[in-house]
Amino acid sequence: MEKIPLTRAGYEKLIRELEFLSRVERPQVVRQILEAAQEGGVEKNPDFQSALAHRQRLERRIKQLQQILANAEVLVGSNLSPRKVRFNSRVKILNLATGQELEFKLVGPLEADANAGQLSIASPLGKALMGRATGDKVQVMTPRGARGYQILEIRMDKV
Repeated sequence: MEKIPLTRAGYEKLIRELEFLSRVERPQVVRQILEAAQEGGVEKNPDFQSALAHRQRLERRIKQLQQILANAEVLVGSNLSPRKVRFNSRVKILNLATGQELEFKLVGPLEADANAGQLSIASPLGKALMGRATGDKVQVMTPRGARGYQILEIRMDKV
């Protein structure tokens, strides 16, 4: 399987989620199943069926997290200059059409959340920005046509 790029913070967040689901959530669901089963009539018992469905979702998520973490590649540095846009850098850009300034942290696809300022390096804009320097202009094709951006600032968070 292909490596999954993650920031250190993203990796630690997934570890915490896996630990919570395994150590807290899973035992609670097992208790719910046992309690519902004691009420009798498991076939037509909505509490029992609901608890089983919850357990299936939980086990799928645990397995998914285990697979992600097994294939994770925590990227902390880059051989690119700190003056270039790279994984885990913060980039302030200017939308040349609207004059709106936007700021993003470049992350892997699993951590991406544009509303939270986390831009995937696999997104069209993320790909266009990678390796560029302050002052560079990039053009990105979107469903609404071409969009132009200029890089205003690049910085790395302190680890």
